[in-house]
Amino acid sequence: MTPFGQQYARLVSYLAKLYDAPFFQRGEVRYPITHFPPASQQVDDLDSVLGPPPAEDDWLEGEDALAFYNHAVLATYQNRTPGLYNGITYAFKRLRPGPLLKVEAHLGRYYDMLATCGALEQELRDANLHETLRLPGRTLLHRAISPQRAITEGAGRSAALGVACLTVFAHPEGGHRAILARRTSRNATDPGFFHVLPAFIFQPSEGSPTTRDWSVRHQVEREYLEELFGMEEDPQGNQDFSQQAAWHDLQAMLAAGRASLHLTGVVFNFFTLRAEICALLLIRDPQWWARCAAPDSLTPFNAASEAQGGRLTLVPIQDDAALLASLPPDVHAIMPPQGAAALWLGVDLARRLLA
Repeated sequence: MTPFGQQYARLVSYLAKLYDAPFFQRGEVRYPITHFPPASQQVDDLDSVLGPPPAEDDWLEGEDALAFYNHAVLATYQNRTPGLYNGITYAFKRLRPGPLLKVEAHLGRYYDMLATCGALEQELRDANLHETLRLPGRTLLHRAISPQRAITEGAGRSAALGVACLTVFAHPEGGHRAILARRTSRNATDPGFFHVLPAFIFQPSEGSPTTRDWSVRHQVEREYLEELFGMEEDPQGNQDFSQQAAWHDLQAMLAAGRASLHLTGVVFNFFTLRAEICALLLIRDPQWWARCAAPDSLTPFNAASEAQGGRLTLVPIQDDAALLASLPPDVHAIMPPQGAAALWLGVDLARRLLA
């Protein structure tokens, strides 16, 4: 096991003692994640996981609303990430595991997430996990909300909801591949880590916090265009999908059954105490990759904004051994936990759907 792997295992072991929940496990690796699966009727409907949209006056914003606030960590994020802005987020309010899996949200701010949930992860990674473990932010939070309540309630911190969508496609050489990428230094969180694409903060545009953007499908399609095809990000939400050839291509595949979108559940990340919606985009069209990779393509790949060097990592999914052999040792230690969960949940569902 690499030093990263050893540190990761220590962190997970500590968290498993603090939070009474089943931790996600694959092979010998235990992840700092618990998984809430969707009901069977939700698997083909991404937006079925959403409760009612937050009201226009339902804000979780500013230090007075939070159990702690780490200005030093926020300043670190701001200093190392040019162009960072304090956008509106959908901040996790409550998770209802059943009978239908549902998440509810407040309106929040991105900087508040970094100063609370980002700080929780940073202090955990910085801590000495031997005799002198000190986690002041986590301690203050759990004075306001118990470890068990924090799994299904967002009180005390600004826990921006995230979405992690695994894209699996039919490869021209046969079989199916999953798409991963190493995040660029422009990413505020987890730069250099492997992640699924698209993966993003679930957030409204500045102009429509409670209307069209309260849709997982809408945002997956938007981020698919931004992260794989280079559509310019617009905080105001003014992108015109109808002008994007890649969007028309995706809609044609979805309508014809050559692609499909699926909900794989909600995972709760114990590093950050944030909830993440996990999904699968399964592209069965055997011409999709060649169509997008061709030099003269009308829908050319452009992942420069999200992937180091614009390079995508294509991972075979036929079995776990082949998948792991195509990635670095202890890759789980250099993936955000929600990315690892989205990978395995998506691969399992893709295998079942393709069988």
